[in-house]
Amino acid sequence: MSKAELCSMTWAESAEAFKQNPVILIPMGSIEEHGPATPVGDYRYTAEISRQVAEATGAVSCPTIPWGYSEYFKPFPGTISIRPETLTMILEDHLDCLLRFGLDHIMFVCGHKGDLHILEQLGRKIRLAHKLRVATMEPIAWFTEEWKREVYGADKPWTGHGTDPMQSFAMHLYPAEVRPDLLQPGNKPVWNGQTFQGTAATFTEGNIWHMYLDYNELTPNGVIGDVNLPSAEVGRRTLDRLVAIGSKVVRRFAEIDTRL
Repeated sequence: MSKAELCSMTWAESAEAFKQNPVILIPMGSIEEHGPATPVGDYRYTAEISRQVAEATGAVSCPTIPWGYSEYFKPFPGTISIRPETLTMILEDHLDCLLRFGLDHIMFVCGHKGDLHILEQLGRKIRLAHKLRVATMEPIAWFTEEWKREVYGADKPWTGHGTDPMQSFAMHLYPAEVRPDLLQPGNKPVWNGQTFQGTAATFTEGNIWHMYLDYNELTPNGVIGDVNLPSAEVGRRTLDRLVAIGSKVVRRFAEIDTRL
């Protein structure tokens, strides 16, 4: 039986797997606050998605890079953020160890939105240096408003950082680590009379502009959203859905000529 995770292979098994030129998945996440009741290690959810997608498609899932650029969460204990240039160097070293074997289908599995701009810059560097197109999937982006209506059975469920989907993933995958006794109500993301999306985007008469805040300025307990929405069942259904979509993405990517 072939192995889906690089960390479980011997070097000889890695060599055999690489001969097939599989899609190489590099899962990434973050270690950051998700409210007082949910563990900080959200990179584990991305690792699980990547592992299951690899098993379903014949891809190879690399060990997860757990740290991300989480500067705006650093006021909360437990958050570990690394600088963009540090993350870039880690990824460049990672790719150096893979590309030397002729692998040409590299896909980042990004579980932290703060890393997306770093990945685009890196992808363009790889394009110039190696004449190779790399790709990124962002599974959390598939946690859509349409899916929320279906999974919660509500028209406009209020989710956000510190609630779902991360809280439901934790309840499904690591129930013993969740602290329901520490649950606190979510806050509206408002600072100085301005409503924000994320930690930067705000609006005047519906027109977007940007101002750069830390998360504790928007919500002292790190929670935005309805903490009563999450459940283990939502986590299970959502994880299954993201794996199914991710598997389709990987199969399509495998068909694309990535060399320039």
